[in-house]
Amino acid sequence: MQLHRDRSKFEAAGVRLAVIGQGTPRHAKHFRDSHELEFDLYVDEGRDSYKAAGTKIATFTELLGPSMVAKGAAASARDKVVQGKTIGHPAQLGGVMIVKPGGELAYVHLADDASDNPPNSEVLEAASQARAG
Repeated sequence: MQLHRDRSKFEAAGVRLAVIGQGTPRHAKHFRDSHELEFDLYVDEGRDSYKAAGTKIATFTELLGPSMVAKGAAASARDKVVQGKTIGHPAQLGGVMIVKPGGELAYVHLADDASDNPPNSEVLEAASQARAG
């Protein structure tokens, strides 16, 4: 959802957003509809794409340690988003990748903990550089 907030900036830069989540197509449809999201949303029940990308399973501290809870509460208040029911592996961390046509990775950020998301400005800059080069 963080990337979706700046969807218009990504579209203006010629970047197509796509998300891979856990769960089933039914879960994806419900998630997209309930949050009014406008991007491609794919699901990977077996988490094969997560494994291929090199993402990790969080430890307890990386998922629910005091600093994670504090960051999560602050983000929830700021963004007015409440964590819903978790689908899939609850400790699976994600990441952000920019994939160029042809499959070359132009940018990779894999989360170190539950709060580790790169700023949209960083992702947008990397996407703009990838399109230019």
